Amino acid sequence: MSFGPARHELVEASWRSGQLDPLPGNVVAGSSGRRSLARSRWRSGMTLLEVIVVIAIALVLTAVMAAGISSMFSLNQRSAASQLAITYTLLREEAVLRNQTFRVAYHLDGNYYQVEMGDPNVLIFKDEDQRKDYESERHSKLTRQTAEQVEADDPLGGFMAVAPFEGERVDLPGGTVFGGIKTPQYNDMVRPSGGEEDEEDPLVVYSYVFPTGFTEPTVVQLVDKDNDRRGFTIIVDAMTGSVRMEPEIIDSRDAFRDHPDEGPSFPQ
Repeated sequence: MSFGPARHELVEASWRSGQLDPLPGNVVAGSSGRRSLARSRWRSGMTLLEVIVVIAIALVLTAVMAAGISSMFSLNQRSAASQLAITYTLLREEAVLRNQTFRVAYHLDGNYYQVEMGDPNVLIFKDEDQRKDYESERHSKLTRQTAEQVEADDPLGGFMAVAPFEGERVDLPGGTVFGGIKTPQYNDMVRPSGGEEDEEDPLVVYSYVFPTGFTEPTVVQLVDKDNDRRGFTIIVDAMTGSVRMEPEIIDSRDAFRDHPDEGPSFPQ
């Protein structure tokens, strides 16, 4: 069977224009054939350049998100440090106006603090030895008396929690922990134990504010949970009553380096 010259010319023109596949038995439309070829190349995988571009975009997005999260943590940490500094300023004024003694109770393992109010005539320990003697005597009394009896005779008892803000306790923001607390009642900075808070015997450090306007010199470190060298330091100065917030971690020994070890002596 022959097609004749006209049919032969039509087939040859179709082959030249790409409408006829040169392989025997495969006749496809040119445009649909090219689309099929493109789809088959896409299914075969991405090119190396395309992979590099995708990875680069992912890295840029990750860096932007990490910077945003870090900035948010820093703002929350700064806000917590500022709130604590303002608390001391307000408590000094309230102590004088109300003729009451206030103290800030730092729950180091619980990662929160609360303000307590008590007897205006309460006394504190001048050094760690006095504090240890008191705690030893208190522990001995608890073996012989009830907790209520011990509290009634406790020179540091009678404090109750008050709400300076919206609740009785102020929790530190996520990602922020106490780096340590230092007052004259402790020779060294007291740091968290690293475990969960013991409800029966919590690790608590007190910082006192008296109705005379005197504030116990205190150093508070708020640090990143994963980096204890990054954070803020709140320094409460007993001599001037001022409260400083430093955007860095300052050693407690450097906080009051310019202060004399003892007060002035007067003739008898």
